[in-house]
Amino acid sequence: MYNFNVNKEAPGTSGEQALELIRAAAPEDHTVRSPTSALAKVIAWHCEAPLLPTERIAHQADYVAAQLCGGPPVSDWHNALKLGYDVAALEFPEWMRSGELGEILQERLPPVVMPGGKLGQISREIAERYDMPSDCVVLGGTTDSIAAFLASGASGIGDAVTSLGSTLAIKQLSEVPVTDASRGIYSHRLGDLWLVGGASNAGCAVLREQGFTTEELSELSSKIDPAALPPHTDYYPLPAATVGERFPRADDSAVAVLDPVPAERSQFLHSILHGLGRVEQEGYEALAELGASTLKRVLTCGGGADNPQWTRLRQAMLGVPTSRAPQTDAAFGAALLARGR
Repeated sequence: MYNFNVNKEAPGTSGEQALELIRAAAPEDHTVRSPTSALAKVIAWHCEAPLLPTERIAHQADYVAAQLCGGPPVSDWHNALKLGYDVAALEFPEWMRSGELGEILQERLPPVVMPGGKLGQISREIAERYDMPSDCVVLGGTTDSIAAFLASGASGIGDAVTSLGSTLAIKQLSEVPVTDASRGIYSHRLGDLWLVGGASNAGCAVLREQGFTTEELSELSSKIDPAALPPHTDYYPLPAATVGERFPRADDSAVAVLDPVPAERSQFLHSILHGLGRVEQEGYEALAELGASTLKRVLTCGGGADNPQWTRLRQAMLGVPTSRAPQTDAAFGAALLARGR
């Protein structure tokens, strides 16, 4: 899974061994140095039990596309980034193809195409099985959060999309890439521009965990004054079972801060929403510190986008126009990518 941490979850010392191999070869701030990177997972898997000569590396999207085309896996810029693909040079770097890492990865790395680039046509077997046109073309994919960004209508330098789902993720369009693996910050290539951002372990999952129903969220939010501070401004809304934060701060020991709990339920909600807004605010500030283009507006998708009081609260904290994206379905963004945007 995307949030599998080899430091905490890989069997035995396989995760530690994997990170040692990667850190000995990868540049200092490279995203693959993160214990949740795709490369870390592959190498940890190999350290647990050596990969077989017949095994190849494929992301979920790569595997599905390969089944449709009937050929070997082919990846795309977006899915391959955390495997180590150099999206500036458009190749896997030399440090992945030499030394001990090169021995593990040789002949296992997939070819990589531009998102939306042609992978091939569906196989005859697939066309017949699913009654599809035989000339149907399979294209290189993207990630869910990038598809949501494409769906949102964001297109200008400084435009950003915050996804307020179970976790909180941000993506901002920038003229320059920024990277800080220690804080979970990375840059995806989008044509000649860059989508910079990261994903926090905090998010709206904590609202359900605290027992807020959809009806209660709507009713209590209407009592919140977005211009006023909540009774507690130092909340950090991580789920109770989560230990550690990856973005916008690096802290493997971070735990939820959700007390003291106010007597009024609406004040408790206000404090949580403010805490999540602060995570978002710190995220965009971290991108600015690293040199990303100036933030100009924020569009919002995910369940949290439907809360107008929270949107106004976040706008006051971010200092830029903040609104619900007119289209929030990631599948719509994938369709735009397939059409050539």
